[in-house]
Amino acid sequence: MEEVRRVPTTSEKKKSTTLLVIIAAILGVGLIIAAVYFYTLDEPTDEQVITETTCACYYIDPDVISECGDARRGFLFELNTVPSNQNCSAPCSVDKLSTNLLNSTTDQSLYQICTIPFVQDSRCTEMTIKDSAGKIVTGKIPLDEKELTIEAKFDAAYTDHKFVINNQEVEPDSISPDSLTITKKYTELDTSTLNIFATASDNSANQINSPICRRLIEVEQTTSASASTMRVQTRKDEDTYKVSSIKIGIGNIEEDANLTIRFSFNLKDSTIGDLSMTEGFTIDGSKGEISIIEQDLYNSENFSTDLSFSQLDKEVGNIDITAEVRSDTEVIGTVDTSFNFPQTEPTSEEVQEAEESKFRVSKTSNINCVERVTPDNVAEFTLKSVNDSTTTQIIYSVKDKLPLGFTYVADSTKINGVKVSDTEFVTTTDIGDTQEVVWEKTGGWSINSGQSLTIVFMSEAGEDALTGENQNEVVITPAEIPADPETLRAEFVLNVAQSCTEKEPPVEEKKDDETPVVDKPDSETTPETGIFDSVIGRILLGMLVVIVGWYIYSRPMGQTMMEKLVNSGAYKEAEVFSWRIFKPKKYFETKLVRKVSKNKGKKS
Repeated sequence: MEEVRRVPTTSEKKKSTTLLVIIAAILGVGLIIAAVYFYTLDEPTDEQVITETTCACYYIDPDVISECGDARRGFLFELNTVPSNQNCSAPCSVDKLSTNLLNSTTDQSLYQICTIPFVQDSRCTEMTIKDSAGKIVTGKIPLDEKELTIEAKFDAAYTDHKFVINNQEVEPDSISPDSLTITKKYTELDTSTLNIFATASDNSANQINSPICRRLIEVEQTTSASASTMRVQTRKDEDTYKVSSIKIGIGNIEEDANLTIRFSFNLKDSTIGDLSMTEGFTIDGSKGEISIIEQDLYNSENFSTDLSFSQLDKEVGNIDITAEVRSDTEVIGTVDTSFNFPQTEPTSEEVQEAEESKFRVSKTSNINCVERVTPDNVAEFTLKSVNDSTTTQIIYSVKDKLPLGFTYVADSTKINGVKVSDTEFVTTTDIGDTQEVVWEKTGGWSINSGQSLTIVFMSEAGEDALTGENQNEVVITPAEIPADPETLRAEFVLNVAQSCTEKEPPVEEKKDDETPVVDKPDSETTPETGIFDSVIGRILLGMLVVIVGWYIYSRPMGQTMMEKLVNSGAYKEAEVFSWRIFKPKKYFETKLVRKVSKNKGKKS
């Protein structure tokens, strides 16, 4: 029998063990190096990128507005641009003003300077508005002004230039050859305010929205004296009815004015002579009212004749009364109303009919959208209450609960076109994060049939204003309750947005040859966390190395895999390459033997 020869495997096992130790050592050293690296790695710091910051200053006329806050009230602007790591200050000085070029009589030292710390969009660099005499408008023009010349300048050539005046787009009359300057002659001045905005489109079709090129111009209302309303109150004195008081609404009347009031009456079944009252009435210029009490109405010494209102004592029924107010020989205005001296006690149906009123209430604004920061955070609201009933009605108060985050702009109220004092008519109450504004006066406002009470005021959106549609309500309180109380209220929706003119995300200021840089969210600028930054990750990796090593060393399949790896050509080539570093002599001998064997093979 042929002897069976046993082939020893000690050498192969030794090689597998050696290889396993080498792999484990390499992985262990790599793990240690990775752990040390990520432990010593500093936290990423935000690299300071120095850009440019643009700020501005502007001048306001104290005869127009007394406080800063609304940049649209400025009439001249100056810009300055500095690196973002420096404080920006624009060089405004009242000494630089040429007052002879302004349409105002304000003393030079009284003009005020306001600042804008950061101008996001300064591509529209200048805008001036001049009156028909060629003088710069400082914020207010007279009612008889016929024409304004508006000029705006840009820092580069843009397209689609236009003016937006009271939310209406208006094409410029001329554009300079270099497309840097646009002008417009505007004549539609039949409004109380002019909200003017100059804009254009850049190469990306984004609209230029610069606070430098926005203006809010006031058109002065007529300053002539006028009479608007009359309210008559009566009372019962035993079996006779008396006129207890008369109040006449007036405008632009001095308290020491020399007035005469001529009363005339229209009765159904009798005729009463006219009464010319020269004394006994009180003029209140701040309230815009002439008031007459019962004692003076029935005192004949206050009239040019020996007659007084006592001639009405025997009259009954509906009485029409007209009052003609004169200043010397000039008629200021004529107002009329009616009142009733009932003959008997009215029935319940008559009382109900007398109590009913009919009002039509509305609220509008000069803009549909506001922003949260100046100069685009102020809106002008108009509250209008129209008396649609057939008799004179009284409104005691008007209440407006502003949207969340909005506040009333002090001393901004006009009633029937006349600017009034807050201390006399306006009360504001903070309710949470909003305000409730109430307009009221003693005795209320008397509104003739077909006439209206119009209140105009300004409101400012703050940082707490909610984005999107903001709905608020105005409610009036009349002396006589209507059949449908819903007619006493009206609603209005105003949009609040980050930008009312731009639909695209905000971009940084750029040159013409640069690509706009959009602000990226933090998730795109913060470095990702390292793989081995987590302690759990390091522990799991170490356990994986130990498990792999144990499997290769102790399991038959692992040993088989290692034997295949050891006997593979790739491993042998790697082993020979390692000799080049650790065993140079053996490396060159092996290479020489391989080369000789290769040459012999070719010859054979």
